Amino acid sequence: MTETVYAFMYCDCVFESAFATISLHRSKEGAEKAMEAHKAEKKEWHDKRYADEDEEDFIFGEFEEWIVEPIEILD
Repeated sequence: MTETVYAFMYCDCVFESAFATISLHRSKEGAEKAMEAHKAEKKEWHDKRYADEDEEDFIFGEFEEWIVEPIEILD
């Protein structure tokens, strides 16, 4: 019997880094909820950090990536 878990993964720079698993979930919905919370935290930090900068020069998420991937657990 196989079971599937869902990995929420994040890459802070798609050109220079690899994805890191942030959390594992029993449901896709749970992983997506965690992903949206993480993305909201990153957006809040970004907005504070670049508040005085030109928005066209510092686009949120331009080089980042968030994904949910199913992982099959084998016996």
